[in-house]
Amino acid sequence: MEGSDYMEEEIRHWIQQINDETILPSDIVAFNFGLFESEEGYCIYLTGSKFYDESDDDWACDIDFEPNRKYLMLASGSIQNMNWKQILYKVKNIIFNFITANAYKLPLFVGKIVTIGFDDGDLVRIQ
Repeated sequence: MEGSDYMEEEIRHWIQQINDETILPSDIVAFNFGLFESEEGYCIYLTGSKFYDESDDDWACDIDFEPNRKYLMLASGSIQNMNWKQILYKVKNIIFNFITANAYKLPLFVGKIVTIGFDDGDLVRIQ
């Protein structure tokens, strides 16, 4: 499987596992997919919050929910040649396409705000 396709499958599987294993508190209104670079490579994580503020990205620092499988290392070799903007764009599109096309089997995200961004950057709203 090509590196990019492998990364997409990896992210989709991770999101589906979180959805299938999670009983979400009813007061969670927003999710953030955070990204950061470590010595091992890029990592994505998911957190939830009872609060969302469109004009202040610091809402994502108020973590009220963390799934058991919070982190996923992006192990695909294809991202080694990408800069952070390309990685953000690629991961954002994978997540958007997956949760939009599969809302019927991803009830965790239905009716919730979903954002993505690097820890030291701006958040981009996905849904």
